[in-house]
Amino acid sequence: MSDNMYKTADLVVTEGQTVELEITDMTDDGKGLGRLSGLAIFVAGAVPGDKVSTRITRLKKRYALAETITLLEASAVRVQPPCPYYKDCGGCSMLELSYDEQLRIKRKNIITKLERIGALEDPTVREVVGAVDTIGADGGQAGQIGRPGKSEEFEETGQPEQIESAGGTASEAFDSMLRYRNKAEFAVAMTSAGPLVGFNKRGSNKIVDCTDCLLQKRATMAAANAIRNLLQDKLISVYDVRHGKGFLRGFTIKVCEGTGEMMLIFTGTAKHLPNAEKVIYTISDAIDAVSTEAEPYFLQSVVVEVNKAKDVREPATAYEVVAGSNTVTDITDDGMKFEISAPAFYQVNTKQMSKLYAKVREYACLKGGETIFDLYCGIGTIGLSMATQAGMIIGIESVKNAVIDANRNAVINGIVNARYYTGRAEHVMPRLLDKEDKLFVDYIDENAPKIAILDPPRAGCDEALLRAVASCEVDKIVYVSCNPGTLARDIKLLGELGYEFVEATPVDMFVATMHVETVALLSKLDVDKHIDVEIKLDELDLTSAESKATYAQIKEYILEKFDLKVSTLYIAQIKKKCGIVLREHYNKSKKEKQVIPQCTPEKEEAIMDALKHFKMI
Repeated sequence: MSDNMYKTADLVVTEGQTVELEITDMTDDGKGLGRLSGLAIFVAGAVPGDKVSTRITRLKKRYALAETITLLEASAVRVQPPCPYYKDCGGCSMLELSYDEQLRIKRKNIITKLERIGALEDPTVREVVGAVDTIGADGGQAGQIGRPGKSEEFEETGQPEQIESAGGTASEAFDSMLRYRNKAEFAVAMTSAGPLVGFNKRGSNKIVDCTDCLLQKRATMAAANAIRNLLQDKLISVYDVRHGKGFLRGFTIKVCEGTGEMMLIFTGTAKHLPNAEKVIYTISDAIDAVSTEAEPYFLQSVVVEVNKAKDVREPATAYEVVAGSNTVTDITDDGMKFEISAPAFYQVNTKQMSKLYAKVREYACLKGGETIFDLYCGIGTIGLSMATQAGMIIGIESVKNAVIDANRNAVINGIVNARYYTGRAEHVMPRLLDKEDKLFVDYIDENAPKIAILDPPRAGCDEALLRAVASCEVDKIVYVSCNPGTLARDIKLLGELGYEFVEATPVDMFVATMHVETVALLSKLDVDKHIDVEIKLDELDLTSAESKATYAQIKEYILEKFDLKVSTLYIAQIKKKCGIVLREHYNKSKKEKQVIPQCTPEKEEAIMDALKHFKMI
């Protein structure tokens, strides 16, 4: 069958054809899902319950992609988005859904991942901890962003309509529920029509010029718009990739809700900020102009992040303080103080962060005296929030500057039972507990219960780290994840290493997007009731395993299930990682220092899923 035709006994579908669909579900990348005689059709901009007229834009054997032509009947969970940029930007992929529906879909996605990837049967996942301060007890209109009904075009002013709801105007509702981000990373470009300051369109390098993002603080957007004017007046030059000239490659703004302090980080090609005095005063005045008694923000720190690399995603080579202090300080609802440096990670939703850490403490269930291993500890926020209830906090982080921040934060908060180490946790943690190792520390009570807190990036935990944690025989693992897919993958491995999944609770840190934070609890199995069986790779018929599916079949499976294109090279990399013996490629390059691209975490997850599907691992 041709890729651009789908045919059954009573149906023929071709690319470009118009079909009517009822949307029944939503994918984890924000597309609506409808079915037509067994053909799964993914529709951008459609939500569950919609009836839509769509045009097929891409057709494969088992699925199709489509665009909405007409919304025939709006879903009961559809609301009018309050943002004029949402269609172009794509960052807020759930902005057309009522908040209750956003939470339902996020929880469902986690359960699906735990079942399919984590191999868990009917996993216990609690209701999502949402932005409940704006939600009515009955989940009514007060918890909705916008109003029910068909999406309409915005006025040219770009300002959201003042829509009445049970909890006041919609403007008040989304101001409370949105405007939650304390960090924004802006992209910049210069065109013949003038400067662009905004965000990259989802899945694209195109910059969406944005004067007001509803996820950001008003002070953040005021600073960004001031920078746009500075670019227009040529007080700051934009870096030209083609000619390698210019200064500004982008900028980041950090906001501390507890103190009002703001940090502005320019990503530039030199240490010195052009026209520094004029630039700083202009931005500071713009922030002051929107500052109120409720939101008393001010510019505390200006830093230049020096990056001359061809790829701006490469690590910065230096951080130069142009004005103010080299850190900003936040105070949480719990009264904790945290100093945050330019490269430091900090949860982007301060209000929800308190709820997230409360859930971590609940799952840790501290009785006093426990040793907490805070892995991927960053600046120490999670561990320090538990210090008064624990015996000892041991934080391990590979980023040296973050460890410096963590130790400083322990001192600021008067915490004396916390120690932080630089290095990879899988190397450091076992050594701290090994009496024969020079890194061994005797202040850890060997008889005290051991709890590991894992808070990795989206790629999840390194397998070596999980094995190290298991080898140290921690009694309990509390896993904080921003990616349900890698969480499920790691839970599956931990299950093989002797840890049982107990339950999980999602916390909505990212309102209006498909992202969600999840806190999962795992406990060590009773070794007297379980037997470990080790099977060495060389005992398996790996050549036979390799032959179970061709590269073409694996590619087709991944494209159909995940809508991802993967290369033969990436598949080979993951096969090798899984211990599958590969035949030498006849066309392999003979260059000794060949630069080989590495598989991304997202595509690795998809390839692993395919290898499991074909029973190759």
